[in-house]
Amino acid sequence: MNLPKIGMRNIKTTLSVFLCLMLFDLISRENSIYACVAAVICMQNTIVDSLEKGVSRVLGTIVGGLVGIFVLFIVSEILVVNEDMMVFIIPLGIILLIEICVMIDQKQAVVISCVVYLSILISKNRDGGYVLYTVNRVLDTSIGIIIALLVNKYVVMPERLRTFLNSSTNKNQEEKPSAVELKKSQDGEEEADLNKKSDDNQER
Repeated sequence: MNLPKIGMRNIKTTLSVFLCLMLFDLISRENSIYACVAAVICMQNTIVDSLEKGVSRVLGTIVGGLVGIFVLFIVSEILVVNEDMMVFIIPLGIILLIEICVMIDQKQAVVISCVVYLSILISKNRDGGYVLYTVNRVLDTSIGIIIALLVNKYVVMPERLRTFLNSSTNKNQEEKPSAVELKKSQDGEEEADLNKKSDDNQER
């Protein structure tokens, strides 16, 4: 049984999440989940793709944070909405977010902006007020994006390991018979069986 090959994007994504967790642990900062989610979303096959999507996602993070502040300001300072009503208000912010991302031609930022927005609105514990809480969530998400970009740029597969994996893959492909070869083998076996049966009938 041949095990599936583990690609570099898989390795880089795992490393990015590990570094996010380690950094947040070292600086004793909570809510590393936002950085980890951002790192997973931002990691792409090439550094060019990651850079383009990284810039887009930073903008999305800022947009999500600003819309989060705006909605919280409306429901906290102006309308003074009951918590139960937030079930209906939060989805309206999603509509606003998507429309803003489309208007500024940043469709790739929709996912991360919604993640930031929802993390701000759904959380019940906003220490330091909703503005400071929003700034922290934007900062957490941006850290994850930056780590993913750095990992994708500077982490490369060692040449010896690359050669080994390529040779192993080629060897498995050579050892594994193709569909045509299997068909020829089966046809040959069937023909041999028919010849054997024909010889037996002649002897009788």
